[in-house]
Amino acid sequence: MDRLAWAYQGRMVEVRDCNGRIYRGVIEGVNQRRGMFLRTSPFRRIFIPFFLVTSILLLSRFF
Repeated sequence: MDRLAWAYQGRMVEVRDCNGRIYRGVIEGVNQRRGMFLRTSPFRRIFIPFFLVTSILLLSRFF
């Protein structure tokens, strides 16, 4: 999962977690063992652990 997050770092993505929540933003950083940081707005940055991530969809093709 960390390789996929590294490949999409700096790009607009949609992340779906195991609870069904969807987060849209830019992957800002990756902690190789724990998870990734997603910038969802200019002032909001969230951490998503890898064990919660079920899918990552690249959005730059659509927008």
